[in-house]
Amino acid sequence: MEILLSNQYLRIYLHRTTHQTLELQWLDFVPSADFRAALEEAMRLARLHNIRALIADNRLLRALRQADLEFGGELVFKGLSAMGGQRFAAVESLDAMNRMGVSALVATVIPNTRLTSQFFTTIEQARVWSTAPF
Repeated sequence: MEILLSNQYLRIYLHRTTHQTLELQWLDFVPSADFRAALEEAMRLARLHNIRALIADNRLLRALRQADLEFGGELVFKGLSAMGGQRFAAVESLDAMNRMGVSALVATVIPNTRLTSQFFTTIEQARVWSTAPF
């Protein structure tokens, strides 16, 4: 596992297995502009490394604005699907509002993509599922 980016809000890891997997480890509450910039950078790295699976470790991420969730769904889920991505794993947030928002977003956007998604309670489970051969 290689660290591609680290800042006060986010760490981005690259897992190299039979395919490339990007892991986003959110570290705390993220202001709207920083959240959007972080997702744009994550997608730049996803294209650069030909990512086929994505893990969102949301355990420490707190509630996000609906507009930011929708922005993320369009950019990340549809973008990942368009570039051949196949899996999205989410480790659920400790924040109930975040869990509800992310769950609703996944239920709405993922069916319109080529992605398979799954929620996990531990990062280890999410990594095993995401990095397993297709």
